[in-house]
Amino acid sequence: MKWGKYLSGILLAILVLSSMSIAPASVEASSSSSTAKDTDTSLSLNTTQALEPTSTTEAVYGETLKVNNHRVTLMSNFNVNGDLMSFTDSLTTADPTDFWFFNVPTDRSILAQIKSSNPNYRFDLYSIDWSTGTASLTGFGGKASELKFATDLKAGDWGLRVTSTGTVGESYSIHMNAASPADTPINGKAAKLTSYSNNLLYTVIEYPNGDIKVNGTQIANTTVTNPNLEWSREFNFSNYASSDNAVLIVLNADTLFTYFESAYSSGNPPYHSSSFVDTSGRTTPRRLDFIDMAGDPDILVYDLDTKKVIDFVSNLNYYYAKGIEPQPTVVYYN
Repeated sequence: MKWGKYLSGILLAILVLSSMSIAPASVEASSSSSTAKDTDTSLSLNTTQALEPTSTTEAVYGETLKVNNHRVTLMSNFNVNGDLMSFTDSLTTADPTDFWFFNVPTDRSILAQIKSSNPNYRFDLYSIDWSTGTASLTGFGGKASELKFATDLKAGDWGLRVTSTGTVGESYSIHMNAASPADTPINGKAAKLTSYSNNLLYTVIEYPNGDIKVNGTQIANTTVTNPNLEWSREFNFSNYASSDNAVLIVLNADTLFTYFESAYSSGNPPYHSSSFVDTSGRTTPRRLDFIDMAGDPDILVYDLDTKKVIDFVSNLNYYYAKGIEPQPTVVYYN
C-alpha cells in the first residue's frame, strides 16, 4: 500500500473469538405423543477425535412391537428428507414411552443422542415395517447424554423410541442426523465424525477416500487439490491473503470482537491517533449482537494448511466497510 511522501502507517487489529454457524437443511419427524419442535438453533461447534462408528445391525435383541400408522400423526411434509431431527417432549406415568419416526431413501450414516436431566432416559433405534405394523429393535441406542454414531443405516423406515429404565416425569430432547451417506471401510479405515452441532442438525464426516462432507454435501477431499477452496485477496496489485485450501467460518451472535486502529505520520508536527471504536461506531471489546446479525454475515477465512485465519470478511473490517475493497461473493452449502 502506498501512503504518500511522508513516513506513515495505519495499524488495524481485529480480534474475534468465534463459533461456527450453519443453518439446518431440513427438520422433520413425528411422535406418537406431542411434536413440539426444539427451537434452539444455536450451533456452537463440538469436535470429537475418536468416536468410532458402531453398527445399526450388529445386534438385534429380538423384541418386536406393534405400531399403527393410523394412530401416528405425521407431519405434512414427511417426504421432503426425513433425515434430521431435533425435538423436545417428556415422559409421564400416563405416557411412559415415545416413538419418533423417520425415513431415509438411501443408505446413510446416523448420529443420535437424547438429552435429559433424568439419567434413566434412553433411546433405541427400531426398524419399522408399516405393512405388518411391527417395529424391530436394533442394537443401536444409548442412555441420556450418550452420543451414538453408525455408518450402516439402511434405506427405509425407522423409529427412535424413548423410554426410561427408572422414573419418569422429566422432559427430554431427542436429536438425530442421518443426512450423510453410509460408509464402507477401506483397508480397515472407517469414516470419522469430525464435528457436530449441539442439536446434531449439522455434522462433518471424513470418509476413508478423503472426502469431507457437511450433511452429505462434499466440501473437500484431503488427498487431492480442492479448487473450490481457493481464496485470494488483492489490493493495489499486491496479493496479501491467499490460500489453496481455505474454509469460511460464519460468526454467531455473542462472538467476542475487538477492533483497534492506530495511525501515525511523520511531519512537523507528527500525527498520531488510536481508537477502539469499530466501523459501526461502537466501542470494543464487545460481543456481536442482533444488529450485527441483521447485516451481511461476519466471516473468518481459515487456512487449513497453516491453521491460521487469513482474512476477516465483514463490514467490521475497515477496508470492506469503507469500500476500499469490494465485498467478496460467498456461496453457502446450506
